[in-house]
Amino acid sequence: MECVYKRPESLTPYPMMFCPGCHHAILIKLVAEVLDEMNLRERAVLAAPIGCGGMTVPSANFDTIFTLHGRVPSAGSAIKRLNPESLIICYQGDGDAGAIGTAETVHTARRGEAVTVIFVNNSVFGMTGGQAAPTTPVGTWTITSKKGNREVPLKLPEMLATLDEPDYVARCAVNNPKHIIQCKKAIKHAFERQLEGKYSFIEVVSACVTTMGIKAEKSPEFIDKVIKTDFPLGEFKRDGKRL
Repeated sequence: MECVYKRPESLTPYPMMFCPGCHHAILIKLVAEVLDEMNLRERAVLAAPIGCGGMTVPSANFDTIFTLHGRVPSAGSAIKRLNPESLIICYQGDGDAGAIGTAETVHTARRGEAVTVIFVNNSVFGMTGGQAAPTTPVGTWTITSKKGNREVPLKLPEMLATLDEPDYVARCAVNNPKHIIQCKKAIKHAFERQLEGKYSFIEVVSACVTTMGIKAEKSPEFIDKVIKTDFPLGEFKRDGKRL
């Protein structure tokens, strides 16, 4: 009998810890699939953050390291310099990469460190209760912006694409099959470029259904709205050239 699907070897056999409707689970599964397909599991290191993104660690059946809040790119860069043959996955949330760790995000990209940053943007500080974040879209309700957020969100891919050293910069989503396929292709390309010594940054637009009061089945619709109004999908830089 032909096997058409199996659980990736780069995933542990344990249930994931994420809320229903959260897109972290889909994303870490895509990372695992790409590692298997590229035969990179033995070389991979996942640098994990404080926050919901850190809950990827129990699902990663390869080397991982926890870091201080916001310091994922610094830790990942250090490991890469000490072990150039490793494949470094800097897995971050928006509170990590777009708030407390913005300096690390910018300067890791500026230096062109040979790492891959996967930045999951769910638009709020999810683990601490759903407060407005630097990535919260204008008008969005949160527990600290009950009349709608008034501040313009930080758009990291657009910003990092202006720097000289980043090789690949993109924004993806995983809220429908088409977007999942596109995101997987982006992850694979980023890993391929890292093997050539290049820096890549992929933002993945997500939703924190629990803290934002969104029903799990409505999560894909929420992402479609956010994509149209605040965070358009696409590639901003590829092979070192701005698009």
